[in-house]
Amino acid sequence: MNVTLHFFPLLTYFHLNYLTVGVDPLSMHVLSKSNSLEELSVYDKNTLLSLLKDQSAFPTLEEMVGLNEMGGSHSFSRFGDMQLMYYYIHRPTHDDETKNRTKGTKKEYVRDLLQFFTFLQVTMENENDVPISSYLKGAHKRHIRSYQEWLKNLIRQDGKKGYPSSTRARKTTVVKSFLQWLYDEDIIKHPLPIAFKKSTYRKEERPDRSLSLNEVQDLLNYYKDHPVNHALLLILFTTGLRVNEVATAKRSNVYYDASVNGGSYFLRVTTKGNKRRDARIFNTTMDSIKRMRQLRGLKIDLDPTDDSPLFCTNKGNPYSYKYLSNYIIRIIGAADFDWLKRKEGNISPHWARHFFVTYSIIQKGIPIDVVQHTVGHSSRSTTEAYIDKYLDKKKDATWGWDEREFS
Repeated sequence: MNVTLHFFPLLTYFHLNYLTVGVDPLSMHVLSKSNSLEELSVYDKNTLLSLLKDQSAFPTLEEMVGLNEMGGSHSFSRFGDMQLMYYYIHRPTHDDETKNRTKGTKKEYVRDLLQFFTFLQVTMENENDVPISSYLKGAHKRHIRSYQEWLKNLIRQDGKKGYPSSTRARKTTVVKSFLQWLYDEDIIKHPLPIAFKKSTYRKEERPDRSLSLNEVQDLLNYYKDHPVNHALLLILFTTGLRVNEVATAKRSNVYYDASVNGGSYFLRVTTKGNKRRDARIFNTTMDSIKRMRQLRGLKIDLDPTDDSPLFCTNKGNPYSYKYLSNYIIRIIGAADFDWLKRKEGNISPHWARHFFVTYSIIQKGIPIDVVQHTVGHSSRSTTEAYIDKYLDKKKDATWGWDEREFS
């Protein structure tokens, strides 16, 4: 089945307005016929992504649920497919707000659920089996089986076939949890989650993101006279911060603590799971950041009251996570080193995080629990996964041989 990634779901004009500006919940009864799929209008991918990521309309939908229940109706009566996805993504699942989904997690849910919905929609249309009111309610187990096969066999934009097992496992988990919620809420009548085959992340399929100290030094030396590139690469390689944590860092987040080991700079960030991390900043890294800010015409002294971005574009705007990630890939790819050609795929900012973990544990002998705490991994096994490939190579029996015997 050829289902293109460039075909995205449709949204009713009512849905568009409802999610953007909010509608009096009582008007849902009047506008209920606007849920008909015959009245759908086409909106592009970015519009849909923006609508689903914006959580400002959630209180209105929550109020609608309450009114439905007060009136004796089903909690999600007259909710369209997009509204159901939106509600599921943004609904709080824990009494402790810090344990609810972060914005980053919600963005992943938006992408994965929107892609699944697109597949469902196109598949049904190819089968000439378009439901009257809801693609989600019209789904069957065969659609789930087809979706899982599609994830393995689609031709991606880079020409490769299918998603790696780790990506398929994540997407499957997200979609299964959504479908289970729909079933538990009696929105769909078929137990669709049971149609999924088990999806596992095989260790052998983990990409090799190894970088040596010499390779990292090559990149830093290559850009030593480029203040912006040098500062960005240096903070990524010497802190193990995620690129999103660098992109959202503010000037007020940088401080100096004289009480720790003679004094050091730190950058306070919020990591996955809304955890706080105070990442140590080397003096050399701080000097590089100051050169970068000086080039941009920005102040270089510490200011706990200034919430402007620590790193910014030449127009003074904060980097978006995606733009900064692509920018790092681009500048590393532009460096003229033969070893770059031997790497698997583009070197992304996440490679710097892998370098930080591997260099700390393997080269410096820092205990794995210390490294785990530093980079903010919730599980020790996650940290261990970063060094698995290196350890596998170290265990090769030929390290005990004398290769001169075969020369």
